[in-house]
Amino acid sequence: MAGYTKAMFEIVRWSTLSSTILLAVVGYSDQIRLIFVNQSTAGLSFWMILLATWTWASYTLYGHFQKDRKIFWPNLLGTILIGIVLLGFFIF
Repeated sequence: MAGYTKAMFEIVRWSTLSSTILLAVVGYSDQIRLIFVNQSTAGLSFWMILLATWTWASYTLYGHFQKDRKIFWPNLLGTILIGIVLLGFFIF
Protein backbone atom coordinates (compact mmCIF):
# COMPACT_ATOMS: atom_id res chain seq x y z
CA MET A 1 0.00 0.00 0.00
CA ALA A 2 2.67 2.45 -1.05
CA GLY A 3 1.58 6.04 -0.54
CA TYR A 4 -1.49 5.14 1.51
CA THR A 5 -1.74 5.12 5.25
CA LYS A 6 -3.49 2.42 7.21
CA ALA A 7 -6.01 5.06 8.36
CA MET A 8 -6.90 5.98 4.77
CA PHE A 9 -7.35 2.31 3.89
CA GLU A 10 -9.62 1.84 6.91
CA ILE A 11 -11.76 4.82 5.86
CA VAL A 12 -12.24 3.23 2.44
CA ARG A 13 -13.15 -0.11 4.06
CA TRP A 14 -15.77 1.56 6.29
CA SER A 15 -17.15 3.46 3.30
CA THR A 16 -17.41 0.21 1.36
CA LEU A 17 -19.15 -1.47 4.29
CA SER A 18 -21.68 1.36 4.63
CA SER A 19 -22.48 1.68 0.94
CA THR A 20 -22.86 -2.08 0.52
CA ILE A 21 -25.27 -2.33 3.45
CA LEU A 22 -27.30 0.62 2.11
CA LEU A 23 -27.49 -0.90 -1.35
CA ALA A 24 -28.59 -4.27 0.00
CA VAL A 25 -31.12 -3.01 2.54
CA VAL A 26 -32.60 0.01 0.75
CA GLY A 27 -32.39 -1.32 -2.79
CA TYR A 28 -33.44 -4.91 -2.38
CA SER A 29 -35.84 -4.72 0.55
CA ASP A 30 -38.14 -2.45 -1.46
CA GLN A 31 -37.84 -4.75 -4.48
CA ILE A 32 -38.75 -7.75 -2.33
CA ARG A 33 -41.77 -5.88 -0.97
CA LEU A 34 -42.96 -5.03 -4.49
CA ILE A 35 -42.54 -8.62 -5.69
CA PHE A 36 -44.59 -10.08 -2.86
CA VAL A 37 -47.25 -7.31 -2.83
CA ASN A 38 -47.77 -7.54 -6.61
CA GLN A 39 -47.08 -11.29 -6.66
CA SER A 40 -45.07 -10.78 -9.82
CA THR A 41 -41.53 -10.30 -11.04
CA ALA A 42 -42.74 -8.47 -14.16
CA GLY A 43 -40.31 -5.80 -15.24
CA LEU A 44 -37.29 -7.54 -13.72
CA SER A 45 -34.59 -9.14 -15.82
CA PHE A 46 -34.02 -12.73 -14.69
CA TRP A 47 -30.50 -12.72 -16.13
CA MET A 48 -29.59 -9.46 -14.42
CA ILE A 49 -30.82 -10.77 -11.06
CA LEU A 50 -28.94 -14.04 -11.65
CA LEU A 51 -25.77 -12.09 -12.46
CA ALA A 52 -26.24 -9.91 -9.37
CA THR A 53 -26.63 -13.04 -7.23
CA TRP A 54 -23.38 -14.43 -8.61
CA THR A 55 -21.60 -11.12 -7.98
CA TRP A 56 -22.84 -10.80 -4.38
CA ALA A 57 -21.95 -14.43 -3.66
CA SER A 58 -18.47 -13.96 -5.17
CA TYR A 59 -17.74 -10.95 -2.97
CA THR A 60 -19.06 -12.85 0.04
CA LEU A 61 -16.66 -15.71 -0.65
CA TYR A 62 -13.82 -13.26 -1.26
CA GLY A 63 -14.45 -11.61 2.11
CA HIS A 64 -14.59 -15.01 3.78
CA PHE A 65 -11.33 -16.22 2.25
CA GLN A 66 -9.59 -12.91 3.01
CA LYS A 67 -11.00 -13.02 6.56
CA ASP A 68 -12.27 -9.49 6.02
CA ARG A 69 -15.47 -9.01 8.02
CA LYS A 70 -16.12 -5.60 6.47
CA ILE A 71 -16.37 -7.26 3.08
CA PHE A 72 -17.94 -10.55 4.16
CA TRP A 73 -20.94 -9.50 6.30
CA PRO A 74 -22.51 -6.79 4.11
CA ASN A 75 -22.06 -8.94 1.02
CA LEU A 76 -23.62 -11.91 2.80
CA LEU A 77 -26.60 -9.66 3.56
CA GLY A 78 -26.75 -8.65 -0.11
CA THR A 79 -26.49 -12.28 -1.20
CA ILE A 80 -29.41 -13.25 1.02
CA LEU A 81 -31.60 -10.36 -0.14
CA ILE A 82 -30.86 -10.75 -3.86
CA GLY A 83 -31.41 -14.48 -3.35
CA ILE A 84 -34.92 -13.69 -2.12
CA VAL A 85 -35.49 -11.58 -5.24
CA LEU A 86 -34.24 -14.49 -7.38
CA LEU A 87 -36.53 -16.85 -5.48
CA GLY A 88 -39.44 -14.61 -6.50
CA PHE A 89 -38.93 -15.74 -10.10
CA PHE A 90 -39.60 -19.32 -9.08
CA ILE A 91 -42.52 -18.54 -6.77
CA PHE A 92 -44.43 -16.18 -9.07
